[in-house]
Amino acid sequence: MSYFIFKEIQSDDMGIIVQNLPPITKPPKRYNINEVDGSSKSKIDVLGYKAYEINIPIGFKGADIQNVDDWLDGSGRLVLSNEPEKYYDAYILNQVDYEKAIRFRTANVPFFVQPYKHSTEDEETTSRTLINQGNTECLPLITITGSGQIIVNINGIAVCTLLSVNGYITLDSEEQEATKGTLPQNRLMVGTFPELLPGENLITFGGTGTVTEVKTIVRSRWL
Repeated sequence: MSYFIFKEIQSDDMGIIVQNLPPITKPPKRYNINEVDGSSKSKIDVLGYKAYEINIPIGFKGADIQNVDDWLDGSGRLVLSNEPEKYYDAYILNQVDYEKAIRFRTANVPFFVQPYKHSTEDEETTSRTLINQGNTECLPLITITGSGQIIVNINGIAVCTLLSVNGYITLDSEEQEATKGTLPQNRLMVGTFPELLPGENLITFGGTGTVTEVKTIVRSRWL
């Protein structure tokens, strides 16, 4: 039986029957189309991917509609049973029509989702061989413990330099932030935040400093 999980709560546990799930598709692209003077061709610049809406038709079987209304509101992680190892960052922006639900015991739940799906199984690792299980580049969370000037290399290419590590620095590639606890450390970083390609990636270090430990959450993701 199909189900979904939103805000860590499974639809079955709320007395909801999922009639069907949306097909597995890639998100729509963002692009610009530019007409080329003197040519019949157009230049297409792909800018990335867009957030989009997926709709899940549901039925009610002994559900408390007030409880469902409180649950299906705001934002949270969304997991679909046809891809249980992945989650969407999802929002409910448009109100569910519960008047229809009261009359016909059915409704349609519109989830507005970010374009990337993320792994539900990512765990912190101390390995320096990092596996991105997804089908596109991912933006890891890396905590480097050591001292002095440290150069961060991904697959043999220097991506950034930490000018002066004193204890540790955490690099959050998703948020584009370098921190030590709650203290910002971006002024101590030169270069770009690490990205990991699909498959195996090797993180190594150079510079005049010393690295004693590295902890990484890979954050595999899919389109």
